[in-house]
Amino acid sequence: MTFAFGHLIGAWLLGKGYEFCSKKKIGRFTWFFLLLGGILPDIDFLISWTLDNPLHRTFTHSLFFIFIVSLLPSLIFLKDKEKITYALALGTGIFMHLFLDLFSRQGVPLLWPNQLLFSYLRVGLYNPEFSLYSNVVAVKQIKLATIDMGLGTAWIFYLWFRKKIQF
Repeated sequence: MTFAFGHLIGAWLLGKGYEFCSKKKIGRFTWFFLLLGGILPDIDFLISWTLDNPLHRTFTHSLFFIFIVSLLPSLIFLKDKEKITYALALGTGIFMHLFLDLFSRQGVPLLWPNQLLFSYLRVGLYNPEFSLYSNVVAVKQIKLATIDMGLGTAWIFYLWFRKKIQF
């Protein structure tokens, strides 16, 4: 399971790869949306935790989510190239997040609302035993990891916003 920093690193590597191959620099706000997309699908962690609802890895981990969050705004702002770039960077970050989550044992519901889960290890249906194991044994660790991810991510974005770090 990749946590927030792993997803941020994945999105960052993708951005650096783009800069290297295209010989173009990515702008400050494009970086922001790329990195935001890298962690955005895990917003369902916070919703699950606060509402005590097993929502993780549903809608926000699907191809439909990428479409809604990036392609739809691109169509709305079709004539504003800068906003389209931001929307595509956000979608690219989300795509990288899903790509990294495909390495998990549980899998990702790419075709949500279809219950089929995809991973590099298998394609299958939701396994309630996996959820039961996660909920009973690891609830405290997941909550602590979520707090850690949130604080660490907030710190990186703060440093970026204050121009203390550059990508």
